[in-house]
Amino acid sequence: MGAIRTALRSFLSKPDNKGFAALARPIDPADYEIPELDGSGVPVAEIPLDGTKEGATPDVWAPRTLTASREPLPAGYPDLRGVWEVVEGRMTGNVQRIEQAGNRITITVGGLVHDMFCDGTLENGVDDIGGFNGSRIRVAATMENGVHKLRPGNKKIVAVTRQLADDGETMIWRYGPGKNNCRRLTERPTDHPATKAAIEAANS
Repeated sequence: MGAIRTALRSFLSKPDNKGFAALARPIDPADYEIPELDGSGVPVAEIPLDGTKEGATPDVWAPRTLTASREPLPAGYPDLRGVWEVVEGRMTGNVQRIEQAGNRITITVGGLVHDMFCDGTLENGVDDIGGFNGSRIRVAATMENGVHKLRPGNKKIVAVTRQLADDGETMIWRYGPGKNNCRRLTERPTDHPATKAAIEAANS
């Protein structure tokens, strides 16, 4: 029950929407590209599972994890890759970057990295923290009928889901009881103050 309690605390806490909106978006142009999964590179099984590094912060984005692999997605897997911003819902302003290759998916928010195989096991699921300076979480991941599902502690309860809407352009992110509609960002928002400042700092 510890995994479920940890998830509930996260779901019930009040989101900092203004804080989400103010944080820098990814500044690497490659984060916004959707490369062809042509089978080149290494299999995702050869890339060690990633996670949140010590000292990670919300305003500095971790490097991509799955760059070395272009393993095609299994049949029935939705392509959720890209940078997504919540435009409607409880987590409005939140931005997340999603990588995929094979049956692997990596979801990054700033320096927070949740990396997993969608095989329904804790061994290959998320073994990380439930937020910056948060408690340890163990989460099993699956992909079922086009829906990415997360089960804390590999219990029956599905705590988080992600799927494409019928328009193919909107991602529906259910975080606990809340539904969030996300739009994919196709390029760096250089008019966003914190993002602009981060780009200038990186180029100085």
